[in-house]
Order: sequence, then structure tokens, then C-alpha cells
Amino acid sequence: MKRYPKYKDSGIEWLGEVPEEWEVKKLKWIARLEYGSSLSEEAREGGSVHVFGSNGIVGEHSKSITDKPVIIIGRKGSYGKISYSDVPCFPIDTTYYIDPCLTKGNIRWLYYVLSSMALDEITFDTGVPGLSREFAYGKIVPFPSKNEQTAIANFLDQKTTKIDELLKKNETIVELLKEKRQAAISHAVTKGIPPHPNPLPRGERGLLHFPPPLMGGGEGEGVKRDLKMKDSGIEWRGEVPVGWEVKRLKYVANVNPEALGETIPLDYEIRYVDISNVNEEGLIDESELMLFGDAPSRARRIIKKEDVIVSTVRTYLKAIAYFPMSESNLIVSTGFAVLRVSNIIKAKLLYYFVRSDFFVESIMANSVGVSYPAINSSVLAGLPILVPPKNQQSEIIKFLDKQTKKYNDLMKKILSQTATLKEYRQALISNVVTGKVRVDEN
Repeated sequence: MKRYPKYKDSGIEWLGEVPEEWEVKKLKWIARLEYGSSLSEEAREGGSVHVFGSNGIVGEHSKSITDKPVIIIGRKGSYGKISYSDVPCFPIDTTYYIDPCLTKGNIRWLYYVLSSMALDEITFDTGVPGLSREFAYGKIVPFPSKNEQTAIANFLDQKTTKIDELLKKNETIVELLKEKRQAAISHAVTKGIPPHPNPLPRGERGLLHFPPPLMGGGEGEGVKRDLKMKDSGIEWRGEVPVGWEVKRLKYVANVNPEALGETIPLDYEIRYVDISNVNEEGLIDESELMLFGDAPSRARRIIKKEDVIVSTVRTYLKAIAYFPMSESNLIVSTGFAVLRVSNIIKAKLLYYFVRSDFFVESIMANSVGVSYPAINSSVLAGLPILVPPKNQQSEIIKFLDKQTKKYNDLMKKILSQTATLKEYRQALISNVVTGKVRVDEN
């Protein structure tokens, strides 16, 4: 990309040189940050006007308090986050806003400048994190002519729109892959391994060059099964393969077999796993090393090798994991049920089964509560489990290990590409608004 003919020292160490014709000003000389107004959820009347909080749109109202377009800046909570609205809106009192009557600059150009200023790096409140208006006003802004501001805004609109379209496609592909992974698990543990499962649809292979069909076979609508089927005896489950048994969970696994007692020393060292530590792949992101005296009161349930855990609170989030290796003093929250298998079913297969739509839906149907629906352990122990013959169990595990790895590997590639695109987007904005590269004014 082009550079400007001449540069000068900005006098600001982190900014370095700026184009010779540009000025360098503090934000307070360019724009005024107006406080949003109080508007509780109960007071929102509904309508077509977006209500903005610190993290974006939080509701709808019947009237606006801004002109258009408008920049919204998070003041409390997600402080420093920048949003933009082409139409009048209602920023609430956790935000600042800037509309055309509150700035001397091109407002779209200013949006890109603010997006590059890292306003979320410093907070001056010790309670709820917040952005000080005086801190924001003191930030240095490279200030080009009005014509250049317009040219920069138009250029970045064009470029970021293309990048955002790619990011949206990547997001769609990742969600599709998650659905396909879940469908593969649910089908295999309730119907057996299909000989010709449907691959990822050809039209949805997106930005990456996907490999041949993930699970072999053609792209026909149906799935043929070699296994003969029989009625499961569960009214809403339908048919299951012949030779499979339907058992209650308590007959194939011990539910919550061990827990720490009340007399554990406070200096007893544990590794603690909470629901937030379990990722979507059923892996533990990190177990927290701590003394029992410092652990939450819910840190009680003991984990051993080959145990499976499933969240009994908000199970739809699918905080479900399998522990193939042993780790000393591993403790999980009482928000999990710990399942320790008998010799009737392999632990890895039980892990896949409890991840299936069938089992998660069973838990949700038997959960009580509104904000945090949960299932009682005794009710959980009575839920039905499908148990294939031992020789089929190993085949299903091998099949699902392979399929989930393929989906997970593809998602990692796409997420890596997404991260690169986001970095490029941010670097492009920063380089353009600071004058490191030049855009044409026509």
C-alpha cells in the first residue's frame, strides 16, 4: 500500500511519525462523550429503536435520544467496547455516545479511530470496571483533513465489510460443524454406526478446501443401516438396534461415588474443576490448583481415572467430560454428577452417550428451576441408557473418536483463520487511521 510523501515526528512515542499535513490532537478537542440515559428493562416500551448497553444491543424502545449515525462506547462492565448505529438509538447509562453534533470529525472516521485506541486497557473504578471520560479525553488522535477523513472512512468501510463477510461465513461453518459432530454422536450411540453417513453438504464447505466426505459415502438424503431394529420400549425414543439393552443409568454406573468429608484439613491440596473449566470438546481447559481451605464450598466430588462428569445445572451448556488418565486429588463442583462405570459399559462410550441429544434432552425434561434448571442426582440415576453388546461398544468408540477428531480439526483450522482475519482487520484500521499507509481521496 502507498505511503504519504513526507512524515513528521508526532512527539508521541507510541505513535511515532505521522503524515506532515496531519495534526495531532487530544480526543477532547475532537469530540464530546455524552452520558447515556437511565432506562430499566421494565421501562422499555418496545418498538423499533435499539437500546444499547456497553456490550451492544440489549433491547428495544419507542424513542431515541441520539441523532444518526452514532458511536456508542462502553462505560461500565464491557468498558471501552465500541459499537456503531446508522440510525438513532437509546444508549443507556452504562455507556457514552457521540453523534454528529458532538464531534468536529467525520463520525465514521472517528469510529475507526476509537476502535484502534484500546480504550478497554485501563479502568479507574475499583468496583464495577469502568472507563474514565477524562482518560478517554486525554488519548492522542492523529487528525487529517476532512477530505482525508472521508476517504479513510470509505476505504475502511469497503475493506472491513469484506473481512466481516468472511468472518460471518467462518462462524456459520463452525456452527454447522458443531451440529454435524453432535449428529454423529447422537446417531452412533442410539442407532449404531451408519455404513454411509451423510457428509458435510457440498454447498456448505465454505472458505476452506474441505477434504472428501467426512464419514465416507455419498450425499443421498437417507442413511441405510445394516443393523436390524427393534422397539426400544421407550415411547419417545423409537427403535434401537437388535441386541442393545435399555438400562437405567444407576445399573451401569455409580452416580457420585465419592466426596470429600467434613474433616479434610484446610491445607489439603486439590485440583478443582468447575463448569467454566470444561470446553465444548469435552476437555478440561485447566484445573485450578488450590488449598481446600481456599476452595469454594461446592468443591466436593472426587474424580478417578475413567470417570465421566456431566453438569446437572444448565445441562444444555453441555459441560460434559471424560477422564482417561488419573490425576491425584482431582475434585469437581457439586454442579456435576460423577459417573463411575461398571463392567457393563465402557467409560468412553458412556461419555459419548451422555453427550447425545437423547440424554441431554432427557436431563432437561427432568430438570426443575427457571434461571438455573437442575436435575436431582436420584432422578438422573433413573434415566434410561442404551447399552450395545461389548464388541459393538469398541467399534462405536473408535468410530466416534475418528469422526469427532475430524470435525474438531476442521474447526480449529477455521478458528485459526478467523483469528488471523481479526488481527489483519485491526492492523489495517490502525495503520490507516495513524497514517502509516495512505488511501486515495477519490
